[in-house]
Amino acid sequence: MLALIKLARPLNLLIMALTMALIRYGLVGGYLERGLQQLIAEQGGSLTRAELVLSPGFGPQLPLHLFALLVLSVVLIGAAGNIINDYFDTRIDRINRPSTVIVGRTVKRRVAMVAHMVLSGLGLLCGAIVAWRTGQLPLLIIPAFAIGALWTYSTTFKRQLIIGNGTVATLTALVPLTTGLYEIPAMQRDFAAHATVRLPDGQRFEMEANFTDLWWWVLGFAAFAFLSSLVRELQKDMADVKGDEAHGCRTVPIVWGMRWAKALVLVYIAALILGLLALHMLVPALRGNLAYWYIQLGIIAPLLLSAGFTFNAAQREEHVRAGSLLKVAMVMGVGFAALIRFL
Repeated sequence: MLALIKLARPLNLLIMALTMALIRYGLVGGYLERGLQQLIAEQGGSLTRAELVLSPGFGPQLPLHLFALLVLSVVLIGAAGNIINDYFDTRIDRINRPSTVIVGRTVKRRVAMVAHMVLSGLGLLCGAIVAWRTGQLPLLIIPAFAIGALWTYSTTFKRQLIIGNGTVATLTALVPLTTGLYEIPAMQRDFAAHATVRLPDGQRFEMEANFTDLWWWVLGFAAFAFLSSLVRELQKDMADVKGDEAHGCRTVPIVWGMRWAKALVLVYIAALILGLLALHMLVPALRGNLAYWYIQLGIIAPLLLSAGFTFNAAQREEHVRAGSLLKVAMVMGVGFAALIRFL
């Protein structure tokens, strides 16, 4: 059982769950709190947050038990994808990282396949329940797409040029985006119906049900997840080039060469850094000292270090180290959602 849990990569699953929680409570909740602070400022700053009387249910609108099911759906499907990926990569992993191979050794191949099918089915079921109970059945396409994409990636796309990296990046971006797709439409509906704020003097304010800015925030996190995941996948391809080449994979470092693969990583990282700097200058909420130093030290610094390690990497261990630094930047990027309310 422990080997099967290890095969599912629990740390990656924890990061996925944490990402969804940060988007819900950090980004969505923080965005609403900023609205309340703006109201206080408009009243001359004589009020405190504790004096505001909010209507019941003020905050993220997806019921907690449904949000937990949504997170469980994403985590189960992610675990199933990790298992099936290792199932089909056994021969490659025996070359790239022989000491970590689990499928066929401590976990039988049949058990791995059954675990994939069960976890995928449960993940789809959880996603279906959330889509049904929220009245957003079209969103059932997301877990269905994820299951199909993970299977196709493991069997075919991973061994093809570009498309494999793009598939993983798209699925990574869907993690924060899924939370927004459930939360924001529910807020637009429910806030328009009954969300109010009452001041101590009896004044009542209806909350504006226009969340265009919040959509842009969600899309910004999804874009960061997409582009940083592209970098991470290229770094993994460079680390695993020996085994991939032995089994006929057509990844970027194999088809175009290691020099071009490194150049792409540096271009993507440069795009990430320039995008972050542009947002810092263009978005008023990001101009404060807290946002500035967090972005500089927490996100841009590990991105630069990852770029430097990638440029100088010659051995597999050096590419792995560069990828680890990139993962730090990815986690810190998602963690920025927790600061929204304080900006």
